[in-house]
Amino acid sequence: MSDESSATDAAIHGMVASLRPEWTVDSIRRSEHGTDLVAFLDVSKPSGRSDAVLKATTADFVTPEIARSEPRLLDLVGRETTIPVPQVFGFADSHPEYPAPFYVMERVSGRNYEGRPADLDAAARERVVAETGRNLAQLHDLGTLPRVGRVGVRDGELAVLDGEHGRVEDFRAWLRADIEEGLDALADGTYYPDLAVEPERFVDLVPALREELGARLASLTEPALPRYCHWDYRYGNLLVDPGTGATRAVLDWANLLAAEPAYNLAKTESHLLDPGAADSTERAATLRELFRDAYAAERDDWAFTAAIEERIETYRLKCRVDAMACLPLWLQDATPAERDERERQHRAFVARYL
Repeated sequence: MSDESSATDAAIHGMVASLRPEWTVDSIRRSEHGTDLVAFLDVSKPSGRSDAVLKATTADFVTPEIARSEPRLLDLVGRETTIPVPQVFGFADSHPEYPAPFYVMERVSGRNYEGRPADLDAAARERVVAETGRNLAQLHDLGTLPRVGRVGVRDGELAVLDGEHGRVEDFRAWLRADIEEGLDALADGTYYPDLAVEPERFVDLVPALREELGARLASLTEPALPRYCHWDYRYGNLLVDPGTGATRAVLDWANLLAAEPAYNLAKTESHLLDPGAADSTERAATLRELFRDAYAAERDDWAFTAAIEERIETYRLKCRVDAMACLPLWLQDATPAERDERERQHRAFVARYL
């Protein structure tokens, strides 16, 4: 079924009915954000009226094998941790008529602060950051995984999938390949050259970045065993109470990574803290300490050793390369002055390493 037909009201009614035949869909509102079909529903149940969300994989950004993991991960996290996630009411891995996988979950109230964390007052922002530390600690404490890779579904169960070239046994090898891909993208006009106003914006930095990251990889200490990592834990995937900063729901559990926890911490710091931009260097340091203290307090067997902190620094530089390579997509609606300012911030960040 095409993307266009997959979003028809009839298809949405049919998908919900296939999972919850006792429900009646009273109204539908489609999300304007994201690449897949997300529909906000008013439904009537035998117990009364309620709100729900239908999510279906209609784009090619995530393979069905990976997309099938999301409702299972929501269920796992909801059962085994106190991380706030929506309840899943039913899912389908495949369907002869409708785009699949798809699932229905509860709708959770809260605001999305993507790109505007400064709208939260200081205490609320600090609560988001501290709860993030505790949430990731609980996620990582779900246990170790057999190897590195993307989390998906095999034979109906959650599994770590093979990479493009087979099984990935060594995190450092996976990391090196990912870094090289990002640096090559910067050299070739970013990941999105068709959107790039200045495709050679960061080309001059590539040789020095390649040398620095190569040296860091050569001396990288042994990573910890892989665990579930929510690598896209950012404001855009949180629903937050605007008054208190309490996280009401953590979203986007498709495409999780099995990797060492320090990598997840570096990715999350890169998403939630922005030294030199939204945050001053001093404010970012305060929030980072709050985040790390909350994480360490939740995990009995964890300490931020010198080796772990050094690996996090390497991963943060790698994350910055990714952000630079994604600038044309993330700032496609920005003004030239705004893109230039973000370039300045990126260059100031990497200058500390070069």
